[in-house]
Amino acid sequence: MRWNSQFPGNINAWFVIHVIAAILIALVMNLVFIWSAGTLSQPPLERSDQIVMVAGITKVINQLPPDQRRQIANKISEEPVMVSWFPDRTSLPLPPTPNDYDPLYWGNFANILGYPNIKLLLIDPADSAWQQADIPIEKRLYALAIRLEDHSWLMFNSTERLWGLSFPYRILLYITFFLVSTFLVSWFFGLSVSRPIRLFARAAEQFSIGARTQPIEEHGPSEIRTALSIFNSMQTRIQRLIDSRIEMLTSISHDLRTPLTRLKLRSEFITNEMQKKKFSADVCELQSMVEACLDHFQLESKSVEMTPFDLSELLYTVIDNFSDMGHDIKHQHYKKITYYGHPDSLKRALTNLIDNAIKYGYDAEITLSITQSLIIIAVMDNGPGVPSSQLLRIFDPFYRGEPSRNHKTGGYGLGLAASRSIIHMHAGELTLENRQPQGLIAKITLPILKSYSS
Repeated sequence: MRWNSQFPGNINAWFVIHVIAAILIALVMNLVFIWSAGTLSQPPLERSDQIVMVAGITKVINQLPPDQRRQIANKISEEPVMVSWFPDRTSLPLPPTPNDYDPLYWGNFANILGYPNIKLLLIDPADSAWQQADIPIEKRLYALAIRLEDHSWLMFNSTERLWGLSFPYRILLYITFFLVSTFLVSWFFGLSVSRPIRLFARAAEQFSIGARTQPIEEHGPSEIRTALSIFNSMQTRIQRLIDSRIEMLTSISHDLRTPLTRLKLRSEFITNEMQKKKFSADVCELQSMVEACLDHFQLESKSVEMTPFDLSELLYTVIDNFSDMGHDIKHQHYKKITYYGHPDSLKRALTNLIDNAIKYGYDAEITLSITQSLIIIAVMDNGPGVPSSQLLRIFDPFYRGEPSRNHKTGGYGLGLAASRSIIHMHAGELTLENRQPQGLIAKITLPILKSYSS
């Protein structure tokens, strides 16, 4: 169906083309059936030319004296159809069968014969009457027996089928051809339309979490191609903006480090030791703040390559790092969870949260749970918590919730902001809530991307 992906029309044109294709396929299937099915493709018995011949012979035999009927029937017989006359039903070499005259199909035939109380017997080798009469397969026949006015019988029989499927079966076959062709064309139509939409959704999902993606191939109906073109242009412009911001921040980092280094060197010429120490401390603090700011802004700006990894194993690694430093982190046994993201960034966010729990909450406890569409990681401590009025502001860069949370205790108020940026980069959310009776809960909620949930 590659030609479909390059078809220049819109969705309406695609729909019309596929409907016409379904009709043509159904017609081709019918032609193939007529060409290859042989006898089965012929008209049914009640509508075939043969039944007209049978009716004519029956009318002639019915007008003859009984002593001439057998002789005339034998003369008329010619392969593949044999004609025989029998004086009564008991002499008819057919097993008892319920397939008597059916006016729905044989009304016209009865009208042609022109006498009342007509009775017909129709039987084929597959009829259960043969089996009930214990007649071997090689002796079974296709036969049509007609009762004449004097209740004698005229039988037409053949060893092979000479007529096609009956009308109900033929209608059922045509409906099957139409349904099959419609299903096949609809399936390919759905694939040709939904494939670029799925690629579009996957690219948008990856782009929303900061992953670099290649431009999507523009194919499909004109409406979808237009949407893909706009998305590719938007993605290119945003990526250029991000790259320009990263380059600008890199230049700022280089330009700021040079004067700060000169200030540190000049501080060595200060003769007053007290002033020298204060000046050096201010320069070091300024340099640390600049480095922290640059790290934070670059984290928000840069696009990272997303890869599948074991999230539970990453969590164990972070816990082991703190255990090596003498901290006892309470945790459970986590089953393997394959997640699609940036492991180094998530490791940094988890490290920040656990470090905060240890510094300000005295200990840390970690839980990991998974639902059908979400992964939830909770970092809990037993500290004093955070006032409810500050739970939202505490994510602001450089905001410190209390005096003890300052640069001397290990930060400038950027840890939670950086952690939330990382979680947002993974299309997740980081929230804080107070724990009862005391403590704080930092909850990470990560979506399981549909494109990679398998």
